Amino acid sequence: MKGPLDLFFKMGEKVTKGDPERQADFIYYMVWILFTAFFVMFTSNLYNLIFNTSIDYAIWTLIGFAIMCIQYFSLKGMYDMKQMRKRPVKVENLESTEDMMDAFIKKTEKEVK
Repeated sequence: MKGPLDLFFKMGEKVTKGDPERQADFIYYMVWILFTAFFVMFTSNLYNLIFNTSIDYAIWTLIGFAIMCIQYFSLKGMYDMKQMRKRPVKVENLESTEDMMDAFIKKTEKEVK
């Protein structure tokens, strides 16, 4: 008989079917949901702070803003990764380690100039 933790962790497999790209997209959309939730929390507490001027609203406004900022930068990184996955990858034909080192040296020389 499977335990509750086994069933809990199998739910993720049902959603993503073991595909890492689907998992990355799933996490991306979940972070959007969290960002939206903390944005709503921030705005409602800010509204209550302005009209009620209670210290409790100030604390929750700051907490919502801090978590919203963290979520924003997570979203930005995930969005950049998602865009990189869509671009085609250019692979050079390298025969040996020497070819790879020559290509690396040429590339770094171009960047230095």
